[in-house]
Amino acid sequence: MKSSRLILIIIFVLSWLTLPLLGREAFKKYLPSAIFMCILTKVLDEYGKRKKWWRFYKGIPPLNSMDIFNIGPYFITSLWVLKLTYGKFPKYFMSNTILHILFIFHGIKYIQRLNILSLVKLTKVQYLLIDAARALILYGFQYIQEKIQACFHSIQRKRVHSNAK
Repeated sequence: MKSSRLILIIIFVLSWLTLPLLGREAFKKYLPSAIFMCILTKVLDEYGKRKKWWRFYKGIPPLNSMDIFNIGPYFITSLWVLKLTYGKFPKYFMSNTILHILFIFHGIKYIQRLNILSLVKLTKVQYLLIDAARALILYGFQYIQEKIQACFHSIQRKRVHSNAK
C-alpha cells in the first residue's frame, strides 16, 4: 500500500475515533451543520478542480484524496469546533483561523509530498480566505438553524398551551 493511502486511512480513522468523545447531544445538535459543510466543501472542491485551483490525487477508490479529508477530519473537526466554541464567535473564528493557518502554511507541504493534495493556481493566502469564508458560512448556518428550531419549538409550545385550555 502506498504511504499516501496509509496516511489517508490513518487520518480518517483517527478523526472518527474521537466521535464518541463528542457526546450524543452535541452530535445531534451540530450534525446538520457539519453535513451542510461537507456538501458545500465537495461543491467547492469540484469548482476549484475545474478552475485548476488545486489538484487531488488518488485516494482510496472510489474516493479521491480530498473526499477522504472531507468526510473524515473536515467533518469531525466541524462538529468539534462547533461544540467547543459555538456561541462565542470571537473564540470560534480565532480557533478556526489558527487551525486553517496550521493546515495551509504547514500541513499542506507534507500532504503535497505524499501526493494527496497540491495547490496549483491558488496561493496559500487565497486558500486561507476561502477557508475563512467557509468558517463564517458554517457558523451562520448553525445560527440560522438554531433560530429556526427555536421558532418551531415556540409555535409548538403555543399549540400545546392552546390545546390544554
